[in-house]
Amino acid sequence: MKRRRSESGQSYIIMALMMVGMLGFSALAIDGGMLYHEHRRAQNAADAAAMAAALAKVKSQPLGTVALTSTTSNDFVTTAQACSPAGLDCILGVGTDLTIEVTNPPRVGLYAGNPEYIRVFIEHKVNTNFAHLVFSGGLHDAAEAVSRVWPTQNFTPGYAIFATTAHDCKGVWFSGTGDTNVVGGGVFSNSDAASASCQSGVQGGGGAINVSPAPHGIEVVGTFDMGGSGAVNPSPIEHAPKQRIRPMMGTPDCSDLWDYGSMKINSAGAHTILPGRYSEITVLAGADVTMKPGMYCVYGNKGFTSNGGSITGIDVFIYMEDGGFDLGGNTLVDLSAVEPPDSLVDPSNNDWAGMLLYIDPNNTNPITITGASNTQYTGTIYAPSSLVTLEGGGTTMGINAQIIGDSVIITGNAELNLTYDESKLFFLPPALDLVK
Repeated sequence: MKRRRSESGQSYIIMALMMVGMLGFSALAIDGGMLYHEHRRAQNAADAAAMAAALAKVKSQPLGTVALTSTTSNDFVTTAQACSPAGLDCILGVGTDLTIEVTNPPRVGLYAGNPEYIRVFIEHKVNTNFAHLVFSGGLHDAAEAVSRVWPTQNFTPGYAIFATTAHDCKGVWFSGTGDTNVVGGGVFSNSDAASASCQSGVQGGGGAINVSPAPHGIEVVGTFDMGGSGAVNPSPIEHAPKQRIRPMMGTPDCSDLWDYGSMKINSAGAHTILPGRYSEITVLAGADVTMKPGMYCVYGNKGFTSNGGSITGIDVFIYMEDGGFDLGGNTLVDLSAVEPPDSLVDPSNNDWAGMLLYIDPNNTNPITITGASNTQYTGTIYAPSSLVTLEGGGTTMGINAQIIGDSVIITGNAELNLTYDESKLFFLPPALDLVK
């Protein structure tokens, strides 16, 4: 009986200890949830401020002031002060247990020193229910956002040929017997292929490759195979850093164009076609076709093809929503885009000046840029998901353009002269991007 009486009340002690543990876990859950909520709130405010600052930069407004105004509207109230060290690249917002730093260019991190980037960093104290009893001074949270302002620029500035593929063999492949002369821009393969049997770039033909003037040349992310007999000047640069091609901000809007359906020209002689929507454009029997200035949208899987004769068009823009593009090696081609600063604006207010051929990113059909002697293409050729073949027959073929394709093959027995002249090419408008 005495032993039993001495054990009485132990359950109360155990229950009390359990209650303390339960209260501790409850406090951890409550404060943990509060910390998560406050971090999300700070991150959302930093993201919004970074994008607001980017828009202000495009508009040539004081981006630091705009960023602090944005954070204030999200309940992070501060007063602007000078950074330490002070500088035109930085503005500091100081509030109660709160600091916000806005820098352009960033002073630290991956994008430090690059004026296209804006960094917003928020550090603030989080008021907790229980944690302050354990941690003196309370808990602090930090959030960072980095935005980018893409300037008005060419797709891939400085490159006449750009292969977007990330891993495929022969991102850029020179396989012809005719010489290739690239003037004013370089050649780039984004593929990291670098094995003995699979390279990023390949010279497999007998034609010489000349890229000029310096410092333009051939650059590949992987390795370059010099297996062909043709000379390459200058020597390719291997293991170049990968590049991110700037995305389009929209697709061509063909909604106000007349739908002509299927266009099949199968008789010789002169023919004229008008801007509009087409399920296909097929030119046969040596016809001589003139394309009137404007926008041509091809939406059927038969695409735009030709076999002989000639196709001429000045101030034209061809959008291949579906189907391939191949005007045939026997066709004399003379096509040119609207030359900036003139414009070609669609109903969505997209200006396609400088764009000659736009292959929808969802269209993976092959694209062949070919033609008889003295063929000319002028403007940007954008086919990010397609195999693009440059193939000349006869004596010479001229391209005053920029070629962007998933992979690019240069072949044929004609001399290919590719000139990169930014003034004749498509330019992307300024754009904003949240990169972190």
